[in-house]
Amino acid sequence: MRLVVLNDNEPSPGLLNEWGWSLYVEGPSRLLFDADTDYHVIEHNAKTLGVDLASLDYAILSHWHRDHYGGFPAVAKAKPGLTVYSPPGPTFRLERLGLRVVTVRDPLRLDDGVIILPPLYAESVGLYELAASIPSAKGRILVVGCSHPGVDRLAMLHLEVVGEKPYMVIGGFHAPPRSVLDRLAGIVEGPVCAAHCSGDEAKEYIAREYTWKACSVRTGSIVEV
Repeated sequence: MRLVVLNDNEPSPGLLNEWGWSLYVEGPSRLLFDADTDYHVIEHNAKTLGVDLASLDYAILSHWHRDHYGGFPAVAKAKPGLTVYSPPGPTFRLERLGLRVVTVRDPLRLDDGVIILPPLYAESVGLYELAASIPSAKGRILVVGCSHPGVDRLAMLHLEVVGEKPYMVIGGFHAPPRSVLDRLAGIVEGPVCAAHCSGDEAKEYIAREYTWKACSVRTGSIVEV
């Protein structure tokens, strides 16, 4: 399995960058998890990194904030009519691009083995958020967007729904307190890849206290699992 970070808050030479999150996953299927803020970034970085957006099988949107759905015009241009799984929210924002939006309200097990966890409501921002469990040779990978409901809660939800601990977690952790990171590290068996909105303090804490699990990613990172 190959994970390619199309955009993160941390830049890399030769790639466009801005505040946002987008992860391409090439495994049992080719899928896009979130689509950053600006379609120019997605188009440029996908081309530079050798990711063919026209080959996508489907996409998953974690939540309805622009830094996660704003780049979907590039996806719609490359793959008209692509299915996008999303939490409840303003689906017209993607439907008007010609994308097929499927609202997820319960656990959804796809034919390729990917499990989309049921949406959790985050009162702090007043919206629902999805996470996905993706099978790999080493175990299941928990992919998150901003983790507004709490990245530890999403990891626990993975355990409850899937019936096993995630091998790895990657995505935005939303500047969590150390207690959340401690709980997360106790659930996730392997790499903890803090990205996007996780914050420097969280990244430094993981690197210091959980050196054997710390995983650093940025725009352009490619992770083989």
